[in-house]
Amino acid sequence: MRLIRQLHLYTGLTLSLVLFLIALSGAALLYKLEYWQLQYPALRGVDALPGSDNQAQAIAAASRLFGDRLESLKMPEPGVSAYHAYLADHGEALMTIDTHALIDEWQLRDRLMGVLFDIHVHLMAGETGELVAGGIGLVAAVMAITGLALWWPTRRAFRWRSLWPGGWQRRHLLAWHRDMGMVLSPLLLVFLLTGSGMVFYAQVQSLLNGLFGDPVPTVAPASAAKPVVNPETSSQQPLPSARTLAAVNAVFPDARLMFYYTDALAQGYHRFRLRRACELHPNGLTFIYTNAVSGDIAHTSDACAMPPGERLTRMIYPLHAGKAGTETWRFLGLITALVLVGLSLSGVATYIQRIRNANPRSRASHTSL
Repeated sequence: MRLIRQLHLYTGLTLSLVLFLIALSGAALLYKLEYWQLQYPALRGVDALPGSDNQAQAIAAASRLFGDRLESLKMPEPGVSAYHAYLADHGEALMTIDTHALIDEWQLRDRLMGVLFDIHVHLMAGETGELVAGGIGLVAAVMAITGLALWWPTRRAFRWRSLWPGGWQRRHLLAWHRDMGMVLSPLLLVFLLTGSGMVFYAQVQSLLNGLFGDPVPTVAPASAAKPVVNPETSSQQPLPSARTLAAVNAVFPDARLMFYYTDALAQGYHRFRLRRACELHPNGLTFIYTNAVSGDIAHTSDACAMPPGERLTRMIYPLHAGKAGTETWRFLGLITALVLVGLSLSGVATYIQRIRNANPRSRASHTSL
């Protein structure tokens, strides 16, 4: 038990600052849409569901505005009454629904939510930082388990009133850290493990599909006979027509078109992403590929027909992002993030207090005040 205590203590001290930043930025990101609505009043409109003509015109307008920089275009959704373009080099832009005029364009670190996202996901260190953050999430999950192991021998000391600190003295902070960590441990494990699962997605995907004896499903079709795009001449890129959009919207009557992607053009396809009624993922993971020349449906990938391991894998993001379909879950995500902030701070504070109490000079100085 002494070894577990030492590991829990010194690992927590080492990771406290990073966990504080990840948790605090995550708490803010849960309410990103509300922040956007304050910043851009045009987004506050009712849930708009543009028709196929409007969607095709928006894709054409985004292509004219951004050219080869356009990677994807997100359709209007509840809370965001605008088209949302994702650009190369982490750029983003918003376009109006009616005229497709530019509302705003920015780079990742130009806006507060972009900075918070970069901290939360990448630790502001790119792909390397993302891997480090994923590893820290796994270590923090182990810390939650060791915390439970340390709590068990002291379980008789548990008091519900300890969940609200009685003061800043070390004994009060320790009681809060111990008891709140135990009460929130299931949620902490869910959010920590799903966060790391997003970083190591391919490994988790293989593991969960393997547990059910299923191979990882193939989503994309084989390449078309001839590529239809010359990467050096964006003007030759074919754009999806209103007829193509109408065909895509008709494949799954219960689905909502969420994204158009440009990444499959080199293989001769337009790629569309939809959300069906059965899906927990807020953006959906149902895909439709159309022939970029003829506009005909070439391939579909129905998320509702995926094997159980794949369906579990696709629950990782909505669970972690607080987008599991209810405001209650998002609020629980906020509480969990704030508790993790408190656990990080209280762990450091109690350690500093222990050192000060162990120092005779510090005790004498404190007594003389």
